[in-house]
Amino acid sequence: MTEERIAAIEDILHKLAAAQQRSQERHEALTQTVELLTNDVQQDTENIRALARNSQILHDSIKALENIAAAHE
Repeated sequence: MTEERIAAIEDILHKLAAAQQRSQERHEALTQTVELLTNDVQQDTENIRALARNSQILHDSIKALENIAAAHE
């Protein structure tokens, strides 16, 4: 092989290695993003459940007050 051909092959290999490195970095960034989004969804789910419990407690309290008011009419 000529030096020119060897240099061309080395250039191609260097470009492939750089592209692979960029691809790996993007993959890692996407993985972190998915993990963050998953944590956000889990936190949102917990918050929604807490709101539902609070709403039920408030509903029950209002009903109890309505019953007390009705009993005193």
